[in-house]
Amino acid sequence: MKKILVVCTANVCRSPLVAALLQQRIARAGLAEDVRVESAGVRAVAGYEVDPVIAAMLDEMRVELAKKHATPVVEDVLREADLVLVMEEAQRQALFYRLPSALPKIFLLSELAGRFDEVADPYGMDAEVYYAMQTLAMELLDQGWSQLLRRLNIENAA
Repeated sequence: MKKILVVCTANVCRSPLVAALLQQRIARAGLAEDVRVESAGVRAVAGYEVDPVIAAMLDEMRVELAKKHATPVVEDVLREADLVLVMEEAQRQALFYRLPSALPKIFLLSELAGRFDEVADPYGMDAEVYYAMQTLAMELLDQGWSQLLRRLNIENAA
């Protein structure tokens, strides 16, 4: 089974949202038995609840939130991941310092779409900032889908 780790800072906004959207897309492509998605944060405090705005957004889209509490990145999970998607360059650097050998499999989410945008943290901002982040994340997942499959060595998935 292939493993994707989606990482942000606190694991309460961006990475839970992207992981849930990605898991839904994987299931729709018939790959749920082949690919598992997890999320974590480089500065996450274990047990913090996922931002209620993010939970409501996913509920509104009828997308299941994989987990309701933050998880810090641990080296074993980082080592086991086949692909690591980060929201900001600073997160890639933080992961590199934890496990330098993981660098070749760590990408900005936007890099899969051939871009180099950071997905800004909406935490504590107005609702429109959350929705702008959601829109960007969905756009990057759409544009980067085929590259994501290539990086996982998966062929011919919808």
